[in-house]
Amino acid sequence: MTRREVLERLRAQVEAGKPLLMFGAGIGLTAKCAEKGGADLIGVYSTAIFRMRGQPSILAWLPYGDANSHMLRMAEEILPAVKRTPCIAGIGAHDPALNFDLLFDRILELGFSGVNNEPFCGLYGESFAAQLEQAGLGFSREVELIRRARERDIFTVAWAMSPEEAARMAAAGADVVGAMIGVTSGGMSGAGSVTPLEKAVLQVQAMVEAAKRESPEVMVLTHGGPFADVETAQYSISHTDAVGYAAGSSGERIPTENAVVDAAKAFKSMHF
Repeated sequence: MTRREVLERLRAQVEAGKPLLMFGAGIGLTAKCAEKGGADLIGVYSTAIFRMRGQPSILAWLPYGDANSHMLRMAEEILPAVKRTPCIAGIGAHDPALNFDLLFDRILELGFSGVNNEPFCGLYGESFAAQLEQAGLGFSREVELIRRARERDIFTVAWAMSPEEAARMAAAGADVVGAMIGVTSGGMSGAGSVTPLEKAVLQVQAMVEAAKRESPEVMVLTHGGPFADVETAQYSISHTDAVGYAAGSSGERIPTENAVVDAAKAFKSMHF
């Protein structure tokens, strides 16, 4: 699906008063079910493969595998399970050997409709992120990923964790900015300490305003932190100018945990 076609689909949803939903998938079944449930975009990125192995998503930020190789292997499983929903490739931009154009060619050949900067360096903390930036492998490299994709007329979703990052991504040509409030809370491996809901929506709104100052057409989704279920996701949309929500652990890991635990308990309640 071309960038124009994806944008037309998303804008039609917004104009119809329907919030957008991006759904992260670590396995083909998740993607298949998300499409059936009406997801507008399906994200394919390395964090999801860890959470569906029963491990914390944060492992994707540690040196236990190549994020881009993970994404390409996941594509073999996930893309055939999706019939009509645009799939977005999560690209780790920080690899110094990465040739953006060659990887763009590969993902388009596979059937992806866009790119996304994941993993992203915002979770590393100020000191380490600054060292990455000095080495030319930090957030600027993620901005370059989005800029280069836009030059190729490829649809882009860009994560940002501050108004400054949101503005830079919008200026680089991002079609969608994901306002990230950190690791999602809840479930067996979610964040134990998160930003309070009331403060989180203020942070989101600041990112929305910063992004739209650079690009009035950009669409902003909320994600992470305390936005961990339908109720809190709705709160994030109702109290900001964001036009949708990006589900990761909240749409995949946590519902799976709950459903399997409940099923096991129900079967274990059988009796002679």
